[in-house]
Amino acid sequence: MTDKATDPAISEHPLEEGERITLPIPRSVPTEVAEEYTRLRGERPVCPVTLRTGEPALLVTRHDDLKTVLTDRRFSRAAVCDDDAQKTGAVRPNPDTIINMDPPRHARIRKLAAEAFTQERMGKLRPRIERIVEELVEEVASMTPPVDLIGAFARPLPLRIICEMLGVPFADRDRIVGWVEVIMTITSTSEGVIGAYVEMRGYFAELVESKRQNLGEGFLSALAPWSDEGDRLTESELISLGTFLLVAGHETSVTVITDAVLQLIRHPDQLADLLADKSLLDGAVEGMLRVGIPGVSPFPRIATTDIALRDEVIPQGTAVVVNYETALRDPEVFGSGAEADPEAFDIRRKPLSQVFFGPGPHFCLGAPVARMELEYGIWGLFRRFPGLRLAIPAEELKWKDFAALGNYEEFPVTW
Repeated sequence: MTDKATDPAISEHPLEEGERITLPIPRSVPTEVAEEYTRLRGERPVCPVTLRTGEPALLVTRHDDLKTVLTDRRFSRAAVCDDDAQKTGAVRPNPDTIINMDPPRHARIRKLAAEAFTQERMGKLRPRIERIVEELVEEVASMTPPVDLIGAFARPLPLRIICEMLGVPFADRDRIVGWVEVIMTITSTSEGVIGAYVEMRGYFAELVESKRQNLGEGFLSALAPWSDEGDRLTESELISLGTFLLVAGHETSVTVITDAVLQLIRHPDQLADLLADKSLLDGAVEGMLRVGIPGVSPFPRIATTDIALRDEVIPQGTAVVVNYETALRDPEVFGSGAEADPEAFDIRRKPLSQVFFGPGPHFCLGAPVARMELEYGIWGLFRRFPGLRLAIPAEELKWKDFAALGNYEEFPVTW
């Protein structure tokens, strides 16, 4: 496809207003991408929509266009924090949070944040993840089915891991989950979101101060002294980094782990092949990531100038959101036909493109951890419960359309 976003010769075709679809589009079938998103990818890949806040925006649904929006610096994350920017959420985003920064400031914070994910730390983390999976699997085995797999396994696995990495007490998990649910629920009131943020930041401020007094092994202990050096990391940047890593470090993984279990339950032949041949696991993880992410990104960009994309012109100041679900099922990239169905789950599919972790400067720092969680989590769970199955028909599952990162309200399983 021609890179129309950077082609100065493209003729301008301003977007027509007309009727706007309101995001998010609810799923009519809980286990499938909303049909309207797929239709838009084919008919209007750059489509005018209305955000939950009532503000206008543009929705991008194709793979190559998603890459453009996430890599072209003319699409800014920092601009969402401006006082005159469109309101894209219940509250104005915090400019001290890494996901709300542009280079060069973003590069400075990211370099410090990368200390949490060095090869040395990842090497030490691998056996710990394996051990946590074993412990959780045995806890599930001691329960009487049906069991909600989200509460018993899919959430505590990544939450325990990120808590240990940061040095956050896992004993505080109920408070943490409560804050995250408010912050990551798009129907939350501004008062509710502000209250959750204030409490969470206050919690981290106390935690950082305690780390300064008694340094430990966690990431916060490593960074706490640096916030005393204003040229490296301010106190607000440190607290914001900690809260962001805690939320981002587990919330997406909960949804992906749950969906991975569902895919393997619904494809018993592929599950049998995987359990018989562990060498398939790496490819299976890529397949799980491709189909497992929920739809519209909760992090819009703002066009800092008029930008041509495909046959449309995105006006300066416009909020743009991308849809990962449709991009990772785009027939332009993943083919079509029975042998290369872009909608199909296939543990043997070659990973032609992997934008799951977000291309560009905001590529997910925790990608290696997320892959390990999925790898060890799925292998350990199905090795222990090869007959794991849903305790209710799949069509009776309830999808959380109101959650920024989706997932099911409950995922009851038996064995």
